[in-house]
Amino acid sequence: MMKQILVIMMGTMLLSVHLNAPAAEKQDKAAKRAAILMQKMKQDLEAEKSALQTQFEQEKQGLSQALDQAQSAQKTHSVKLQGQVVRNQQLQTDNQKLATEKTALSAQLQQLQAQLAAQSQQLEATEQQLKVAKADLDMNDNQRKGLVAKVGTAHQQLLSCEEKNSRLYAYGHDLVGLYADASAYQRVMRAEPFFQLKRVELENILQAKQTQLLENKVDTIASP
Repeated sequence: MMKQILVIMMGTMLLSVHLNAPAAEKQDKAAKRAAILMQKMKQDLEAEKSALQTQFEQEKQGLSQALDQAQSAQKTHSVKLQGQVVRNQQLQTDNQKLATEKTALSAQLQQLQAQLAAQSQQLEATEQQLKVAKADLDMNDNQRKGLVAKVGTAHQQLLSCEEKNSRLYAYGHDLVGLYADASAYQRVMRAEPFFQLKRVELENILQAKQTQLLENKVDTIASP
């Protein structure tokens, strides 16, 4: 931009010198002023160029440092990213294992629930069978108690029968003994007019034995 301005100014000055050629002195002064101005502009341009070069170098250095930092940060980020990728792959693998284990556990859970339901039904059936068996057992126990009571009653009746039978046997034995001695009986009967008292005694004895027979008669035993 400055260069273009300088070119324009130089062109203007040269044009002015050309138009005013007759005035040599003025031309010489104008040329000197133009030279001084050119020298000053050249110096300014050089200073500006130097400042721009310094600024450029500084910016270049700053950009280089920023680029180095960015590259270093990119490497660090790349390393972190690779580590995160590895962790993500491991997590995916772990997730797949967990999903497989979850599927297997779900199948086992369903199987266990089915077994539990079947066992619950069997338990209910067993409880019903136990109730029926307990009712049968109670009924059989009551029947057993009734039979034991009947057996006890029958046993008492048998003991009573044995006692009465023994008594009957003794009474029969006495009667047999009494009538076995026929001669003595006939003597008593023949002497009956003379021994009326003996006859009465015998009748009393017979009456007593008949009473004892009736008392010890075995009653009919009721069927159990």
